[in-house]
Amino acid sequence: MKKIIFILLTLLLSSCFYEAMYFLTDEDLKWMAPYEKGDTILFQSSNGMDTMTIDEITLYNDDNPWRENEGTSTYMGNSAFNYTIKHHRETIDGKFLIVKEDSSRLSISLRLNRRHLPLLYEKELQLCCRSIEGEIYDDIIEVDDSNSELYTREELNTEYFIWSKSKGLLEYKYLNGEVYTFYKKIPYKN
Repeated sequence: MKKIIFILLTLLLSSCFYEAMYFLTDEDLKWMAPYEKGDTILFQSSNGMDTMTIDEITLYNDDNPWRENEGTSTYMGNSAFNYTIKHHRETIDGKFLIVKEDSSRLSISLRLNRRHLPLLYEKELQLCCRSIEGEIYDDIIEVDDSNSELYTREELNTEYFIWSKSKGLLEYKYLNGEVYTFYKKIPYKN
């Protein structure tokens, strides 16, 4: 009887712990450094100004070994920005997400309105170099038809958008041809 109770307790307790845990490293978190909750970022074009607000930042990188989610035995650290852009009288939303899938694999997903780059391994992203408004960035991802999906064709969807690991969203082009480029970041003050 003691043996059966011991086996049952062992099975019960072992099912309460993650089998594997992967945490975001300081290097991974550099993707999250550009913004803090409440920051306002201005983008300009020849047709006016768009205003982006960082609405929410989530970070799940806890080293607690107790399983919180039923059905998963692996803990994957992750973090995300949720943001909105005010364009004239319209509002569009976006999201940036990183997930630590294993000890050497960080996956990234980006979405601006209905243009979505699905979760891709960081090394598959092909960071490139580009000059925007006279500034050279060597850590950018251009999200366009070659690597993303556009779920619906509406005027406020983007033909492309450019995201920098160190600076965040730098530029985007609406389907109507308007190009908006980073102008200024206004940090949130508590």
